[in-house]
Amino acid sequence: MLKRIITAACAVISALTLTACSLTARDLHTVTHETEVPPKMLFLGDSISAGYGLDGYSRDDLYSCRSYANILADKYKKELADECGHTMVNRSVSGATSSDLLRLISSGELDNDLADCDAVVVSIGGNDLLGLIFDVFNRLGYSPDSGNFNYKKIDIFGAADALTSMNAEADEALAGFETNLTQIAEALSSRTDAKLYIQTLYDPLEYYSNIPKVAEFSAGKIGRFNDIVREQSADRYTVVDVASAFAGQADIVTNIKDFDIHPNYIGHQLIADEVDKAFRETGFTYTTEEYGEPYITREGYIAVIGGILLAVLALSAPVIIVGRAVGKKKEK
Repeated sequence: MLKRIITAACAVISALTLTACSLTARDLHTVTHETEVPPKMLFLGDSISAGYGLDGYSRDDLYSCRSYANILADKYKKELADECGHTMVNRSVSGATSSDLLRLISSGELDNDLADCDAVVVSIGGNDLLGLIFDVFNRLGYSPDSGNFNYKKIDIFGAADALTSMNAEADEALAGFETNLTQIAEALSSRTDAKLYIQTLYDPLEYYSNIPKVAEFSAGKIGRFNDIVREQSADRYTVVDVASAFAGQADIVTNIKDFDIHPNYIGHQLIADEVDKAFRETGFTYTTEEYGEPYITREGYIAVIGGILLAVLALSAPVIIVGRAVGKKKEK
């Protein structure tokens, strides 16, 4: 009898040992981590964010030039390599206006990119306004062949008339941009939980300070453009103030000397710095699924208690048997 009890107890203890894993559990928890830069970012807009004019730029390949989007992507891939990794998508379109971007967002074509995005950076509106301003250059005697102004051919009265007539057109363009910007921010917010960043517009025509009418007109209209960007930002997006960063150095950070308003490689590095600063001021989070510490399940407790009881029973059985044997001897 004793042998059977001991054997049963040993079998139970062995079974508990072999099934220990099934008697414990580890819950899966969602853990939130903080990071200064976005795990996934999306760039939208025009030729500025596309990297137009840089070595390696192609309308069909926005990832081979040293644009600020690519500068930041390279930086963040290294920074987040041991954490969550990094992804950058650039859906900018050279020549796009604010109306074009609004149509693109509303079409749903960007929904997949927006769905799991952490940051959306937008450069838009330059084509709404600067295209009109550049019409003035034709009246000022610009020579496409030399890339310079022929001051002997400047039509002063024609330039004045052009500026006057363009004043109304520019104001109309600004009004349209203001309406579109509001709708762009709303359309993006309805499609993503990502943080939004809108860039201000630098003034490349400050370079032509020796032609006051052009410089003043450009400063006034681009100044109003940037006021709109700032005024619309409350609770909608963060402003990336590219205009302030570029101020006073158009000849250094753009290709305006070649009658090209786009940022050069120095300008793109400067924009990257401004975007990076805006990111770090707001911060981001990402989540991971992680197992907690192991604990004994209800079934585990039952099994352990049962095993203890059997072990106690096995240890006390000899005492009971010996006691009975002694009793029988006394009876004799």
